[in-house]
Amino acid sequence: MATKAATTVYRPHHVITLNPDAPHAEAFAVRNGRICAIGELAEVLAAVPKSTPVEELDGVVLPGLIDAHMHLQRGGLKALDYLGPDDDVEAFIIAMHDSFDDDGPAHPPFGDRIRAIERVQPLLHALGFTGVIDPAVTPDELRGYRAAHARGLLTMRTLAMPYLEIGVPGIPDVDAVIARLDGVGVATGFGDEMLRLGPIKVYADGEALAGQALLEEPWDDAGYRGLQRIDTTEYERLVTWCASHGWGVGAHAVGGAAVALVVAAAERAGADVRGLRFQAIHAYLEPSAEAMRRAAATGVVASLQPSIIWHNGAGLRRALGERAETANPVRSWLDAGACVAFGSDGPYFAFDPRHLMWQAATRRIEGEERPLDASEAISIDEALAAYTTGAAYAALAEHERGALRPGYRADWALWSADPTTVPIDEVRSLIVLRTDVGGRTVHRKENP
Repeated sequence: MATKAATTVYRPHHVITLNPDAPHAEAFAVRNGRICAIGELAEVLAAVPKSTPVEELDGVVLPGLIDAHMHLQRGGLKALDYLGPDDDVEAFIIAMHDSFDDDGPAHPPFGDRIRAIERVQPLLHALGFTGVIDPAVTPDELRGYRAAHARGLLTMRTLAMPYLEIGVPGIPDVDAVIARLDGVGVATGFGDEMLRLGPIKVYADGEALAGQALLEEPWDDAGYRGLQRIDTTEYERLVTWCASHGWGVGAHAVGGAAVALVVAAAERAGADVRGLRFQAIHAYLEPSAEAMRRAAATGVVASLQPSIIWHNGAGLRRALGERAETANPVRSWLDAGACVAFGSDGPYFAFDPRHLMWQAATRRIEGEERPLDASEAISIDEALAAYTTGAAYAALAEHERGALRPGYRADWALWSADPTTVPIDEVRSLIVLRTDVGGRTVHRKENP
C-alpha cells in the first residue's frame, strides 16, 4: 500500500465527480488524504504549489464505490476457505457463486477474523470499493473490526450495524435489546472515518423465496400473507426508544406490508429518523407507492440490492406470476424521492458492482432470457449514484464521501472506461485499474 507525496495532481482521461454542481472534471489534486482542488487542469494547477507533481492516469476516475449491504468479515472468512493465496477477485466472484449455500464458519478463531479482513479487503478494492456498510455485525465481528482498525489493517471504510437477534438466549425480547443498547454508552455515529457504528439491524419479516415476505395481498388462495418476525407494538416501541436515544434502525423488510410497518413506525418516531439514517432493507416485493412516498418524506433510506432480484427473480415468477414483474422497484423508489443506497448482500449474493449496475439497468435475472418489467429499470448514471452519493448518505458520510469535490476524502477508483457511456453490455467487462482510499493506493492493476 503506497502513500503519495503531500500534494499530487492527477490527470486521467476524464473525471466523473458525482457532484451535481460540477459533474465532470479534467484533473484533481490530493493533499493529506483529501481532494484540495478539482476542475480544469489549469484551475487545479493554479490552486497548488508550482512544484506539485502531475500524474497522468490511463482511464476514467470515479468516486470510490460503497457497498451499502456487504457482510465484509463473513466474506473474508469464506475467502480463507475457498481461495488460494494468489487467487484474485475474479476467482473470488466465482468461488462465492459456487458456494452460495455455505454461510461460512459460525464461530471462527478470533485470529481468523483478522486474517479474513486482511484477505477480503484487497479483493473488494479491486472492484472499486472504498467503503461498506456491514448490515448485521455481531459482538464478535465488531471486536474483529476494532482489532483490525487498532492494528492499522483496516483499509475499507466500514459502517458497522450492530445486530442483537431477538429470541436468542440472553436477548429474549425488545426489553433485552434496549437494555443492551442503553448500557454501552455510545450510539449511531460513534467512531471515526474508518470504523463507525451505524443503525442497529432488526427483522420485520422473512425471506421471499421461503414465502416469508410479509405482503399486503396474500401469497396464495389460502390467505397466507407471510411471516411477521416482530410484533407491531413491540417494533414501534423499539423504534421510538432508539430514535430518542441516538440509535438508528435498519429493518429487514422484504414485503410491502413489512415496508409499511417500518415506515409507519419511523413516522411515529419523529424528526430524529432522518439524521440517524433509518433504513428499509431489501424492500423489493410489492411496496406500495404510498409507503415509498412516506418513506422518502420521513427520511427512511431505501437500502436495495439488485443482486437479490437477480438471484430470486425466476423463483418469484414461479411463485407469484405477473406480480413478480415489478419486483425490486428501484425506479419507483427514486421517483418517490427516496434516498436509494445500493448494496449486494454479499458474499452470499452477487456483489460485483459492474454486474449489479447492469442488472438494475437491464432488469435481467439469472436463468431466464426474459427480463423483468422494464418500467422499473434505471440508468447506469442512477445506479452509479446509488453506489456513491446514496450509499455515502446511508453511511453517515455524505459530507465527505460519495463524490469528488474539494474537502472530501480522496477515495477514488480508476476505471478502464466510463461505465455511463459504454454500451450497456460492456459495463460488466470494465476493469478497475487502481483504487485509492484517503490518498493511499490499495489496489493497482495494469491496463491491458
